[in-house]
Amino acid sequence: MADESADLKRSFKAGFFASLFNDRERGLELVNAVLGENYPPGTNVTIETLSGVFFTGIQNDLALLVGDTALFLCEHQSSINMNMPIRFVSYYGRVLEAMVEKRLVFRQDALHLARPVFVVLYNGIAPYPARDILKLSRSYENPDVQLTRLAMDSFIELRATVINIHAPENAELVRKSPHLYAYVEVVRLSRGFQALGMDAREAVTKAIQECVNRGIIPDYFRQHAPEVIGMLTEEFKLEDYVWARETDGEERGLKKGRLEGRQEGRLEGRLEGRLEGIQMGEQRGIQMGIAQHNQETVLRMRKLGCDTGFIAAVTGLSEDEILRL
Repeated sequence: MADESADLKRSFKAGFFASLFNDRERGLELVNAVLGENYPPGTNVTIETLSGVFFTGIQNDLALLVGDTALFLCEHQSSINMNMPIRFVSYYGRVLEAMVEKRLVFRQDALHLARPVFVVLYNGIAPYPARDILKLSRSYENPDVQLTRLAMDSFIELRATVINIHAPENAELVRKSPHLYAYVEVVRLSRGFQALGMDAREAVTKAIQECVNRGIIPDYFRQHAPEVIGMLTEEFKLEDYVWARETDGEERGLKKGRLEGRQEGRLEGRLEGRLEGIQMGEQRGIQMGIAQHNQETVLRMRKLGCDTGFIAAVTGLSEDEILRL
């Protein structure tokens, strides 16, 4: 049971995007599309994504060393976090600690490092520009104060490029990476099916089947359908939870004043850790209940128009077992 819990925790933290692109070939495909590069197949790609977690349980999505020239750090978000430059600074520092032997930094001659690139892929539904730049300096106290020459020479800046992967202006970029296009489509379709009244799991299942029918990385979806359904379902539940929490918090703040706001703030300080525990508990419950609810799942997927082979991949039942239900 402990091993199962650890696996579920890692799966929850990674998410579909990170699971999809923490792969040498698919990661190189993403780098070429996002950066407009043309690294050839076979280019050496080293996955430097952090294995540990920090910042109250947040793990970075992607860190890829491409050849010896570029260190690609990429995050995907459904809502823009203006503190991403701060998080990137920490991610970059941790990645460097893992990449560079500590004793080497005490050598007199300069080390040669790959140039870091910081990218946020925005995947939300709220309007956002096709491209934007988030700067670390926006978080500095009194950012408009004129600095002395020494302060300017010692100034640290980090610029992270935000790319809205749903913006029409970026459609060509997205299509350059078949797996990024698949990611965008399965999310877009899932949200559309939810808008029609399906719950998150049904919507994701239907969206994956639609992608398979349209020939959008069908082999990947057939092979990994259960994992993808689980990860995306939890991600959509988390989006809904955060939206409901923020909306409810605003209403309570207006109605009950500063005292209620302070109390809510103290509770929210522990909310993320509690939410993770809730999500893990839900995952365990789903896993433990799969056998008991196979018949109900098969009937529901048939109503969604899923073919027998796809149902077998999701439920783990044989086609003969499915036909007998």
